[in-house]
Amino acid sequence: MSRMKLVMAAAIAAAVVQLLCVHPADAATPAAGATDDAAPKPPIKRAGPDDLAPRTAIVVQDNVAMRAAAKDSAPAQAQLWRGEALEIRGERPDHFQVYDYRRERGGFVRKSALLPLSGSAAQPESLLAALRVVRQQPGMEALGLGLAAAYVQAASVARINGPEGAEALDAMGSLAERLAERASRATPRPDGALTSADTQVAAQLDVAARYGLRFRTLEREGGAMQLCYDGEAFRRVLAMAAATPEQKARAALALTRTDCLDPAATPAQREPMDQWRADVLDKVDLGDPLLATFWRNRVLMRQTGVWSSLAFLRARRVSVPAQLQVDAASAAARRALEAFARVVPAELSDDDQPSYNDAAMRGNAMRWLALPAGPSEQSIGGFRLSTAAGPAGETCLTLTLNGAREGSAALLRHCGWGLLMTASARINREGNAIAIASMPMDGWRELWLLRRAPQGWRVTVLPPVAAQPGLGYAEFAGWVPGGKEALVARESRAEGRYKRSYELVDLDTLETKRQAGDAAMLGAFQRWQAADWRGGTLSLR
Repeated sequence: MSRMKLVMAAAIAAAVVQLLCVHPADAATPAAGATDDAAPKPPIKRAGPDDLAPRTAIVVQDNVAMRAAAKDSAPAQAQLWRGEALEIRGERPDHFQVYDYRRERGGFVRKSALLPLSGSAAQPESLLAALRVVRQQPGMEALGLGLAAAYVQAASVARINGPEGAEALDAMGSLAERLAERASRATPRPDGALTSADTQVAAQLDVAARYGLRFRTLEREGGAMQLCYDGEAFRRVLAMAAATPEQKARAALALTRTDCLDPAATPAQREPMDQWRADVLDKVDLGDPLLATFWRNRVLMRQTGVWSSLAFLRARRVSVPAQLQVDAASAAARRALEAFARVVPAELSDDDQPSYNDAAMRGNAMRWLALPAGPSEQSIGGFRLSTAAGPAGETCLTLTLNGAREGSAALLRHCGWGLLMTASARINREGNAIAIASMPMDGWRELWLLRRAPQGWRVTVLPPVAAQPGLGYAEFAGWVPGGKEALVARESRAEGRYKRSYELVDLDTLETKRQAGDAAMLGAFQRWQAADWRGGTLSLR
């Protein structure tokens, strides 16, 4: 086997050795404990060195018994699962005598449960054709991985480096990703008992591990576990010249999944990770005419999310000069908005709609960073707003009267850990309310409302939704004349629920007086929405 072929086989699996190893057939013996039938048995047909009998087979059914003798009443030596590779050492009329090198155990398996790899069935064309069929069937992931490994073993170097090899690796990555998703969706029973579906998924993961596929386990909020494929097959597809634009797009999307990022990563660890994700997405040629529009949309939506995260991380860095920090964050935010602007909504499928909404929320949360940053001290109406670093990494906002004497008491001082976007500050005509955007975490933008009350100025924070922070924004959309009401647009996905609303908010109580899912359905939005909000927001997509 050539060096290239060895590299490909090693990348896919350590257990493909089962498919490569050939042991003398005369070394095969029935497992200990086998009992003899009372009636005479037909002799076992042995596979000699010059025999054309199959020497390798793949299990095609789940929960198949490997028995001590060629009869259904014999004791079971092991339970086999789809995709496992066995060596065939002999046969009876309705059974194969096999040996499992992983379990170091031999026995008999019914022929109907095995796919012998011999003759035309062992040719790369046949294996790839079978892989195409199995790939489309949920629950058959382990069998598909076994067929993909058999294809890599049988194919030449030219085939592996060509379009067929790219297709096989693409199928292997897709099957592994689908298997990880099935395992992540499994819900444990309160009593800890395993269901048949849990057992099947666990067994198929074990089969995938035999072929060298690796998975990472991440813990999510609430104790839920997320299983993610490490993406080795997709990395190879992305580097292959013979891969189609669709295969490269699918590989890039699989390698840059947001839900497979380590939630415990620090900002210093997260930024190079997001930069790597951005570089991976850039490897997809979005200008290729052979790339379907809906695949281009998916890559653009992912780019929107990745560059938005990079903008937030860069804006929060304190280890670089302030101007470089602002410039880097602004460039990343512009990349996010440019990618979202290229999405073609008419070509979105129903499955893509949640991703489209998520990309819009991430891009809209960071859109103020794409504009020139406001000064740390600025006049707004008859007041002066200033920001300064506070204790323990906080940012403090101070409100004073224009022309106030130095050392005089401030009208308001409020500190928080969010990224305060001073360019978003807006004051109403009556001068009794100011709105400003703050972003305490990536993808979550809040609205600070500074209001003048009889007791003095005070600040209230309006979150995207009254729930555990997830993804979303609450943004100022306009003032209603009279100084008692404001327009607020909110969109969020938190605690498993998605909501978008346009609200008329009372400034005294901050209660929502009226709301609608469409801005056109709310008269106040039609009359009093701010022009700069309408021109810049992604909420009205």
